[in-house]
Amino acid sequence: MNFEKESSPFDVAALLGGAFPGHTMQRLRTPDGTYRYSYVSAEIEKTFGLNADALMELEAVDHSWIHQEDRARFIAALERSASQLTTLDEEVRVELPEGGFKWVRSIGRPRRQSDGTVIWDGVALDVTDRREALEALHRTLSDARRNEISEGRFALIAANDVLRPLADLKASIDRLQAAAVDASEDVASCVDEVVQHCDHFTRALTASRDLIQAGATEASRQITDHGGKAMSSLTPRQIEIMRLVQGGASNRDIAEALKIREGTVKLHISAILKRTGTRNRTEAARICFG
Repeated sequence: MNFEKESSPFDVAALLGGAFPGHTMQRLRTPDGTYRYSYVSAEIEKTFGLNADALMELEAVDHSWIHQEDRARFIAALERSASQLTTLDEEVRVELPEGGFKWVRSIGRPRRQSDGTVIWDGVALDVTDRREALEALHRTLSDARRNEISEGRFALIAANDVLRPLADLKASIDRLQAAAVDASEDVASCVDEVVQHCDHFTRALTASRDLIQAGATEASRQITDHGGKAMSSLTPRQIEIMRLVQGGASNRDIAEALKIREGTVKLHISAILKRTGTRNRTEAARICFG
């Protein structure tokens, strides 16, 4: 059956004057489970690098432009929306032709036709800036949490805890020395006091040592966890590039080794820095490989 656009959805880009990148669409799901697009506004090419005419010509789409880690979730959300006729509202990563990705929020209201076909009138909004701001905030909070239990913070707390018992021990030793010189105090009681304060100091010192060791262990664990998460966010090609970076390869060296353009390497590096939350390639390699 040939589905034509029933009514032109408003062009969100024109409505907002380009202030909020996005595009409008009509998505179809036929009774046999096939998805296709009867309409996609031209803004999709500017925002996500996809050709609107080419999409509308396809008899079926597999949403291959959606990041593989998000694709199954998105299709499951489409199926629920089609079955229950509830609004679709999902955020996924769209992979860009030149490498990297953008975050898109896909919103659509479904309606069922007499033959069982479901049509979504909707929009797709580029929410990359918001997602990256949230990720930056999460990284900042995560760094703050790590700093709270860092080895240096534990060492400072431990040092403060030792100072008081050390001062008490020093004072009791001074009194013992004074008593031994002029016999103004009971030497035996002074010795008992020194022994007591020495015991307190020993316990405080042992506790501080254990605290510092615990801080070092926790800091090491969190660095390892961070590295694992960073690696899991990269594509196989990006991991391959990072291994070359770790070995000291330049962008030109990487391009020659992988038989790709140097500009493509730069795009991959930029995407890697975003995904790992790092500022340069050296820091990214350290986070990924330790």
